Amino acid sequence: MLRKFVHLLCGAAAALMLTVLASAQTGAAEQHADGPLSLIVTYHAKPADRVALRRELQGAGLRQFQAWKRAGVLSDFNLLYGRYADSGSFDAIAMLAFPNYAALQRWKTIERDFPGGLGSKALALTTSIQTAPADLVRDKRSAASSADSVYMVIPYETMISAPDYLKYADGYVVPQFDGWMQEGVLVHYGIYVDRYAAGRPWSTMVILEYRNDATLGAREAVVAKVRARLADNPEWKAISDSKKNIRNEKQLVIADPLVAP
Repeated sequence: MLRKFVHLLCGAAAALMLTVLASAQTGAAEQHADGPLSLIVTYHAKPADRVALRRELQGAGLRQFQAWKRAGVLSDFNLLYGRYADSGSFDAIAMLAFPNYAALQRWKTIERDFPGGLGSKALALTTSIQTAPADLVRDKRSAASSADSVYMVIPYETMISAPDYLKYADGYVVPQFDGWMQEGVLVHYGIYVDRYAAGRPWSTMVILEYRNDATLGAREAVVAKVRARLADNPEWKAISDSKKNIRNEKQLVIADPLVAP
């Protein structure tokens, strides 16, 4: 009788485990199954128009994005402006998050009147706009954003598949970001993968939010400290030694958040 009871109990436990695994696998498979839930929009302007474009984005631009968020089209957004005039990079970037794919599909209607999410005045100040549908594949925050936050936007060209890149990110990149958070310099990081990367200037993009300019200034020292600690991990060290065959780093941008005046 006891043996039969144990057999039944084990069978029930196995069935429960299969159900849990099936649910977990389904959830992972259905994540963004309908399509990407983020748009990364970059804006370029003539140097002479940078001041005017910033003012327009900080005023009417922010109000419009906030209105779309209140209407439920956007679940969140972040609007950044490049700190330095630099012809090799964008002037402004908008990271748009949608609550579901149906909401993102509504954006095609908005695009008819607001290309790239911009009104007519801002559009007149831009020379080009690039929009990339993307997946936010890794996202972690340790503290709230503030007006003192400063961002580092790093685009990459990857030479491996998206699943392989995620394995690389989890084994090499994320441990470093977590280490920087532990050191108190980083408050948030996000990793985006371009859903349709063919012909694009980037295939993955890393967004790093530093607490303030002082913590950004300490970046190199903190990077060296965390890497020295991680070098004792043979798996991390092996990935570190081979990362040149995985991705090429493009020109990074130092950017500041646009907040309502």
